[in-house]
Amino acid sequence: MITTLVQGPREYLESLEEEIRLHPALNHPFLRNFRNGKLTLDRMRIFARQYYLYSRWFSMYVSAVIAKMPDEKPRAYLIKNLYQEYGEGDLQQTHPAIFRRFLRALRLDSPEIERIEPLPETRLFIHEYLFVCREGHFLEALGALGPGTESIVPYIYHSFYEGLRKEPSLHEEDIEFFTLHMQMDVEHSANIKEALLEYAVNRENQALIRQGAMEILGARTVFWNGLERACCG
Repeated sequence: MITTLVQGPREYLESLEEEIRLHPALNHPFLRNFRNGKLTLDRMRIFARQYYLYSRWFSMYVSAVIAKMPDEKPRAYLIKNLYQEYGEGDLQQTHPAIFRRFLRALRLDSPEIERIEPLPETRLFIHEYLFVCREGHFLEALGALGPGTESIVPYIYHSFYEGLRKEPSLHEEDIEFFTLHMQMDVEHSANIKEALLEYAVNRENQALIRQGAMEILGARTVFWNGLERACCG
């Protein structure tokens, strides 16, 4: 009887990251159009409104996963990420607060921000994220949060950064949210990988991790489809 060896945890997670880099969520026309400066200022405002609806609740997604994790050591890595999401105690530097500075630079005021209506694709993406983090197996949730999200942020935010730099009304400090995450999410991804190394030791666990990552990448692709329709159509 022929048996196949189970990949070691680090080897498996690295191979999963390589697979993810070929996913449509990282190679979507919306990202290419944004990077190449195809969005007008008004279309950038549409993007910013919709992305804020997702981003403002990111700490809640992380909190939901932390609450599901059964083991103290790997849980500590996510708690460190969550602390940074909250500006390390400085409420002016929480990540939603930094994003709101980006919105204000686009001349979107607070009353308008509170009245944002989600596109159907945005609503689906947020719903899927909440469902995976709250209702899914904790390894699915970790897969969604780590390989499926934090590991790809430096790639996708580079497209946003390049496109936003082409808008003359925006300055470097206005797009801090994206430059910050291009750097910080390398560390956040590494932290979640350390947590996952405790669990990615057999095929069953590896399959759950991959399932969560692919579920959220599929939902993000739908999100990009909506933004492509609204911003580039």
